[in-house]
Amino acid sequence: MNNRKKIILIFIVLILISQILILPLQAESQGEIRENLENKKEELVKQQLNRLDISRIKKQIEKLNRDAGEYLPKLTLDDMISLFTNGEMDFKFKGIITGLLEYLFKEIVVNLELLGKLIILAVISAVLKSFQNSFAEENISRLVNSIIYLVLVIVALNSFKVALNIGQETIDNMVSFMQALLPTLLTLLVAVGNVTSASLFQPITFLTVNLLSVLIKNIIFPLLLLGVILSIVNNISDNFDVSGLADLIREVNISLLGSFLTIFIGVMVVQGAAGAVGDGITIRTAKYLSGAFIPVIGGMFADALDMIIGGSLLIKNAIGILGVIIIFLFCAFSVIKIAALIFVYKFARAVIQPISDSKIVACLNDLSSSLILVFASVLSVAMMFFIMVTIIVGVANMSVMLR
Repeated sequence: MNNRKKIILIFIVLILISQILILPLQAESQGEIRENLENKKEELVKQQLNRLDISRIKKQIEKLNRDAGEYLPKLTLDDMISLFTNGEMDFKFKGIITGLLEYLFKEIVVNLELLGKLIILAVISAVLKSFQNSFAEENISRLVNSIIYLVLVIVALNSFKVALNIGQETIDNMVSFMQALLPTLLTLLVAVGNVTSASLFQPITFLTVNLLSVLIKNIIFPLLLLGVILSIVNNISDNFDVSGLADLIREVNISLLGSFLTIFIGVMVVQGAAGAVGDGITIRTAKYLSGAFIPVIGGMFADALDMIIGGSLLIKNAIGILGVIIIFLFCAFSVIKIAALIFVYKFARAVIQPISDSKIVACLNDLSSSLILVFASVLSVAMMFFIMVTIIVGVANMSVMLR
């Protein structure tokens, strides 16, 4: 009996010794694996980037580089990846600001010709009005003033249509870029474990992008043009007052933009928060179960999962921030053009107000007010897209933090 106890005791001691000898080897092996995983992180990022279909995004970036290459440093996706991996980037944001200021100055100089035409026509109208008693009949004086007013309106209306076309083209560019960007961002969202968020975002993001394009191009901009025409007609004749209808159209445009922006932000924020919490808990549960029930292999699996998610998160953040920058630049150049025209109308109105006919002053005021709405429409679209990209990027970061 005593021999049996001794044998059992020796067997237990041998097992303990073997575990003591094996554990350091396991720890060392696991540590080496973790170190190797960290070393391969950059290589994994490149492999993941090569597997993504980002050809449409690159085409949009190349288009922006062609259109704005005179004023901006060249933008590339590799620069953003380098910014996140190494903390370095080839171009400076200072160069972007300097280029935009240079472009603003150029647009103001270009529009000085329009400003000169408006002021000269207003001065001619004022001079003819002061000599209206020299005409044999009062009708001749009115006819001459009406002709000058129509010439001024044609000049101003042409520039307004140019601004409207610029706004439409800018929205088309931003919509095309978002249609190229969103599939990549949602794919990366799934890659970092945000399956719930991706399924929530997919319908609302694509619906918003297409609905915005239809709303602005087919409803708001035509209504703006109609409102401008009504304002011009209202200033031509004293007996035909449509100022109330023109004001109503302007208020409808403002209400449509404001309502859509409010609803969009509310839905995006609520869905983003709900999806992030659900995805974060799911990933955390999976890691805990794998680590608890499979001690060695489960730990390595969790480390590998961390590395894959980290690489996908890095790529998603880089593409997301580059997307925000490109949306800003697409919007900025058009907004600067429109802002320069608004400045010209406002300045011309202020200069000619003491000497010119009140109809001309009112016409320039209505045109500048309508241009401000074009300005606000382009900015609203850019803001919605900016918020959309920011929330998608932030949701993935939040879920990773929650895990």
